[in-house]
Amino acid sequence: MTDTELELPQGWVETTVENIGQIVTGNTPSKKDSSNYGNFLPWVKPPQLDSQTPIENTPEKLSKKGASVARVLEKNSILISCIGDLGKLGIAGTQLSTNQQINSVTCFDEIHYKFAYYFFQSSIFSLWLEANNSATVIKIINKGRLSKAPFLLPPRNEQKRIVSKIEELFSKIDSAKQSLEHTKLQLEQYRYSYHHWIFYGDFKEKFGFSSNWEEKPLGKIFKIIGGGTPDTKKSQYWDGDIPWVTSADIHGIKNIVPRRRVSQLGIDNSATHKIPPNSILVVTRVGLGKLAITDEPICINQDIQAVIMDSNVALPLFVLNYLSQTIQIFRFHNQGTTISGVTKKQLSDIPFFLPSLDEQEKIIGHMEMAEARIQNSQSIVNSTLQQLQTMKISVLKQAFEGKLVPQDPNDEPASVLLERIKAK
Repeated sequence: MTDTELELPQGWVETTVENIGQIVTGNTPSKKDSSNYGNFLPWVKPPQLDSQTPIENTPEKLSKKGASVARVLEKNSILISCIGDLGKLGIAGTQLSTNQQINSVTCFDEIHYKFAYYFFQSSIFSLWLEANNSATVIKIINKGRLSKAPFLLPPRNEQKRIVSKIEELFSKIDSAKQSLEHTKLQLEQYRYSYHHWIFYGDFKEKFGFSSNWEEKPLGKIFKIIGGGTPDTKKSQYWDGDIPWVTSADIHGIKNIVPRRRVSQLGIDNSATHKIPPNSILVVTRVGLGKLAITDEPICINQDIQAVIMDSNVALPLFVLNYLSQTIQIFRFHNQGTTISGVTKKQLSDIPFFLPSLDEQEKIIGHMEMAEARIQNSQSIVNSTLQQLQTMKISVLKQAFEGKLVPQDPNDEPASVLLERIKAK
């Protein structure tokens, strides 16, 4: 970066990271010696970065012995992920250490640590990271290279004003984001409540539907078929013409993307079955609660049960919407437990209300209108959240172009500040 590429504001200088703080690369005390680890000193790894608050606690800590061979960082040091996922940031909320994937900058007294922290969030720094990493298999910015990264330095008092303004604006943006995230949760709750109202509330009475909906266990109305996995060691069972679906292949109610196919020989010699189109897939184990409608003959693995439709009895979308409501009960009961999933018998025993086909079609219409409103609102919320993130980027851009707060000609120039740092 040169002055011709970026015109510096009055009183600013361009320097490098080595001139604004001490750079430390973290390390890992020997894992072979378990006594290096305990509960004495937080030990940060990249997954703990990008926290919204200073880091004071970590899942893994060092013992006093481990701390004695670690590189201990002071409070307010800035942590930067420099291997793999470049540019993830954190602030030390206490004395701590890091592993070798993190380079840290402990700012000199003349540098406001939060100013440096926000600079490292800017596009100036992120673009430099992308342009200067040692990109082989894994992206790396070593300590020496980081020391030469450009840093735009304003006068000390202006650093404080910039930090104050950034935090004022970020606080307003974060408050708006929090409100929108709450709205997203409310929309999900509305979807659940609306489905519950249709099947268990006074929907029938309000819209003049018949009250004599037949109720039977799901398994008494529809055939339910489980799946299986052909022997993966026998190549003749695979790469056939029939899609074989697992939970990971289900991305939406009408979005099934099979990654593997089985042969008829594989079907004949395993617990999987060929499932006809317009069947409802219910994930009952890994990925519990996922639902989808098939649009072609497929096979399924053991984590899925298929509800085979009878077009004279029920519409697939009606059954799917009903199950999307009732399956939440199983998901709730399985959260935080070691229960492996829902058994075929439990699925078969679900009480199922069966209106006439005409009423089913009308109910689908009501649910699709509600879903369209929900999805439209979700789209607006997600778009606004993206705009708020863009606003943060814009705030940082203005900050490091010297446009966020006014310059004060009475401030000591950064060049004097920099000379004082170099003289130490």
